[in-house]
Amino acid sequence: MIRRRIKIVFLLLTFILITGATAGQDNTTGRDKYTLLTIPYNTRQLTMYRGEFQAHAGYKFSVRTRLFGPEGNIVTLKTQGAGSVYHYYFVNLKYGITDFIEVSAETNLLRKGIREETQVYRAVSIANTDVVTVNKLSEYKGLGDLLFMLSVRLPMKYRWFDLSATGGLFVPSSKYEPQQPDHTVTDVTASNNYTINYQYRFKNGYGVPVYLVASAMKISAGKLTGEAVYSFRTPVKEGTNIRWDETMVDKTFSYSNDSYLYLLNNSHSLDVALHYQATGWFDIFLNTSYMKTAGGWTEYYGNKYSNPGTSLTAIEPGFELQISPSLKVYQVAGFPVKGKNSDAPFYLFTTISFSNFLFIR
Repeated sequence: MIRRRIKIVFLLLTFILITGATAGQDNTTGRDKYTLLTIPYNTRQLTMYRGEFQAHAGYKFSVRTRLFGPEGNIVTLKTQGAGSVYHYYFVNLKYGITDFIEVSAETNLLRKGIREETQVYRAVSIANTDVVTVNKLSEYKGLGDLLFMLSVRLPMKYRWFDLSATGGLFVPSSKYEPQQPDHTVTDVTASNNYTINYQYRFKNGYGVPVYLVASAMKISAGKLTGEAVYSFRTPVKEGTNIRWDETMVDKTFSYSNDSYLYLLNNSHSLDVALHYQATGWFDIFLNTSYMKTAGGWTEYYGNKYSNPGTSLTAIEPGFELQISPSLKVYQVAGFPVKGKNSDAPFYLFTTISFSNFLFIR
């Protein structure tokens, strides 16, 4: 069933791209490619122009030293020796079928490790003192699912107001079942003096198709521009995953796994930004990002338990710099200010964007 959906999506995109390529060859309007590629942000529409191809490659580096607890309280991880870093890469491709319709596809690569505070257990007897040290590391890495999107905007030339709507589907193309853990026992100095290193290995896929619906609005007044983007994600159906259990006998681990059902949380996000076009090639902005998830559940031993709801609000200053007609660089810094059941990392997000018109010389 999933393979059939993938084939349908690819056939649809192929048809749209062929149709757009034919339309893009018609340059009777005499549009100038250089002018279209260098339009400043404050006068640029929300979607690609007809025949425009754009490729984004981005990298997000995040330092996880704090998190927000269930009541919104700040928990400092650095003092517990549980800080970690987060690496996120993404690739996004866009194509303008017309001046009002675009198609796009993207995927990502994730690498992060979450280390918990080291625990030391001591048992004192007349003969000696037994010490067991426990370390726990959870790794998340791998490719994310493919996301296909179709966006439409108001069928008129952008002057000071624009509105767009987007529909998309995450196709479960990547691995999502966790790998067998790789626990070890080290620093053995006596029968009951040793260190246990728990290492869990998770993947990056959803495991089920996920719908995406989004809308964006843009209003410009001179050099100032306000933009708001709302998106909603919801799973198409419940999924099945595996959970690993471990047993240690004589300091050697054995593993077994069992399947369980789950339903992903619904996800809401809202970004509201104010831009200032300092010059034609330099735009600076301040964005407020809000994210919230809820509504899912996970099965444990035959019973379904609600997933914890999460929320995060961050302030994101950034800029857009046009280096050449075809090349732009985006830089965003993130400062979390409020949240629940969520990491609160500082992050830097750098994106390089290449644009060109495939059928306009």
